[in-house]
Amino acid sequence: MKKASVTTSASVNGEHGLAGTSPDLDLPPGTVRYLTNSLKKQWKRYRKGLKRCQQKFSENAVHQSRVETRRLLALLELLSSSLALGRFEKVQSALKEHLDTFDDLRDTQVQLAALVKILPGFPAARPFQEYLEKREQRFTRKTRKHVKRIGTRNLGQLIESCRQDLKRWRRSATPLEANRMLLGSIQRAFARTVGLRNRIDPKNTDTIHCTRVAFKRVRYMIEALADYLPGANDKLLGAMHRYQSMMGDVQDAEVLRRCLDRFLVKQGIPSRAARALQRELLARRQFLIRVYLDAADQLLDFWPASAHSP
Repeated sequence: MKKASVTTSASVNGEHGLAGTSPDLDLPPGTVRYLTNSLKKQWKRYRKGLKRCQQKFSENAVHQSRVETRRLLALLELLSSSLALGRFEKVQSALKEHLDTFDDLRDTQVQLAALVKILPGFPAARPFQEYLEKREQRFTRKTRKHVKRIGTRNLGQLIESCRQDLKRWRRSATPLEANRMLLGSIQRAFARTVGLRNRIDPKNTDTIHCTRVAFKRVRYMIEALADYLPGANDKLLGAMHRYQSMMGDVQDAEVLRRCLDRFLVKQGIPSRAARALQRELLARRQFLIRVYLDAADQLLDFWPASAHSP
């Protein structure tokens, strides 16, 4: 197998991360007020990213829109205990529908980028690349149409209701209650991630993908609190991003492999060339799984030990 290009994460110990911090973290006064303002700003960034995507559709615009959507979701989940019953779930449903719009296109673009690296020496890769390029063109047209139909009026009203809920909660909450509410949200999300990590099956990449999705929430929550959370510095956030990317590499490799299998069923590719490409993609996936599993326990460096049990 040709060597895959992988960037691994350096371990984040207690000196540089949160794992060595006391589980009784104290957030400064005014943290909830700061997050109330952050919600307003993040809503603007979300709308700006969506508008850009609607007006000038591109791979970069799609990426930025997805990132701003996930940041908005994480911020709302961080604050969800202070919101009216069912409010977060309504916003979450709308934002997830937005994210789902991009799934097919994003997967195809990732597959093409990965395939370009292994084209030389694999005859079956060329017709597969042409197949993916046609899929990308089709999904681009489809996604552009769907994105233009995404409206923000109803969602904007929900976000404003969330801000009003938060302001009311803030007036009656003590600093201790605010501390517990915010850190409790992260701790629950982190405990879910640890639980999923403990159930990872190397033979089932879906278990790694589920862990990645849960970890991404934790990362964005900590990012939202970075200015107020002791230890949440650039080094920690960078290490979390690299840790997440290792799991993402596995998922991308698996999606590419599955897509190739479906393609070969439909096309008359010479069996020897097809098997060579299948072996390459399978070996690449297995290599990336080993890379992640060798570093999987770095997860425990990202939050105090009190949250390590689901």
